[in-house]
Amino acid sequence: MPTRYSLILAALLLGGCSLNSPLPAHQPVLPGQWSSQTQTPDWPDSHYWQAFGADTLLRLQQQARQHNHDLAAAAARLQQADAQLRQAGAALLPSLDAGLNAGRSGNDNGVGNNLSASLGASYEVDFWGRNHQLREAARASLDASHFDQATLAVAIEASVANSWFQLLETLEREQLAQQNLHSAERLLQLVEARAAAGAADALEVSQQRILVLQQRAALLPLQQQRLALHNSLNLLLGNTPDAALPVDSALASLHVPEASAGLPSELLQQRPDIRASEARLLAANADLNAARAALWPSLRLTGQYAGQSSTLADLLGNPATSWNLLGGLTQPIFDGSRLRARVEQADARQQELLIDYQRSILTAISEADTALAAALSSRQRVQQQQHVVEQAQLALQLAEARYRAGAIALSTLLDSQRSLFQSQDALLQLQSAQLQTAVDLYRALGGGWQATTLSYSD
Repeated sequence: MPTRYSLILAALLLGGCSLNSPLPAHQPVLPGQWSSQTQTPDWPDSHYWQAFGADTLLRLQQQARQHNHDLAAAAARLQQADAQLRQAGAALLPSLDAGLNAGRSGNDNGVGNNLSASLGASYEVDFWGRNHQLREAARASLDASHFDQATLAVAIEASVANSWFQLLETLEREQLAQQNLHSAERLLQLVEARAAAGAADALEVSQQRILVLQQRAALLPLQQQRLALHNSLNLLLGNTPDAALPVDSALASLHVPEASAGLPSELLQQRPDIRASEARLLAANADLNAARAALWPSLRLTGQYAGQSSTLADLLGNPATSWNLLGGLTQPIFDGSRLRARVEQADARQQELLIDYQRSILTAISEADTALAAALSSRQRVQQQQHVVEQAQLALQLAEARYRAGAIALSTLLDSQRSLFQSQDALLQLQSAQLQTAVDLYRALGGGWQATTLSYSD
């Protein structure tokens, strides 16, 4: 008989040891290098923002870190996850309860008091590791909340930078449109003077007036866009829409920093969103292990010490006492397959988060590779467009001089005006896009985030 019980116990122990399953292989095959750049050992850090040479941008980002509502909500979610971890950790400890009861009763023989006090303790033996796995799931969820907060902080900083650059771009495009309007009005006066002298006809006057009207119309969408960008940036900063914003920089005066990237495989440790996906996968795996452990018997130990008396003095000094110690073993037998369904649900959840984790890695690699190529391309496009503007300015000067001399038709002058207006506007947009590409690259490479060792007191 002892041998039989020993075999049963050994089987239970063996089954308990096999409850916790490791994660399946979950990292996809990564490229050895980037498509457009030879990797370097360096990754961008938090000093990247200073390289733009705009103190105003640094102040705006600091304001967003302090007052952005999304970041405040992320901090609250982090507090929730921390509280959940402490709750899960409490299940591994004994619970202790105290009770005090007072009553008064009577019958034909008289009236009496009944006072009692008790102290009870309860402890669930975590033989199969269920409570331990629930705590590990809560710990991983807290890690995920930390990484989510870091991901959001990087995104907010990038959004502030891009919104500010777009606001500067729109203001400069609006100023350029106003300058082009003045230029078109000046040339309209020239055409009208030539028409008065008989050197130009009414058609030429109408054509130049159309260009003036087109330049006036071009101001309206820029003004609306400026208002929308002003409001969206104030929202990121936690301001009301009417708050004033500093716009004391010109796009051409800002420096475009260069960002380098290490090996693609190293990106997994640079991006907090990947770490968050990994933490959620670990939490799901621990939750699956806990669901499996719930299929096995649970053992709970309880104890109670109680005292009873008819007076408070006797209750405190010499009560009638009693105590008990109990051990209870509970094995689920029939629950309508609820526990089995819970295991299946947890297993499917793990598979879902495994796919999400793999997707987050591939998405990050794709974003970084695309951003590296875009950074190189945007620099080249700005340089080329600068040459286009220079030639367009020269062409307009020559066209105006020849038109004054009567050597060319107005249509040639009109084409030169439009070409310059369009090329100048395109240059401003490309300069802004180059700055935003640098921001997007920094974000794609992790935003200077540095992984830290997370420690909790649970």
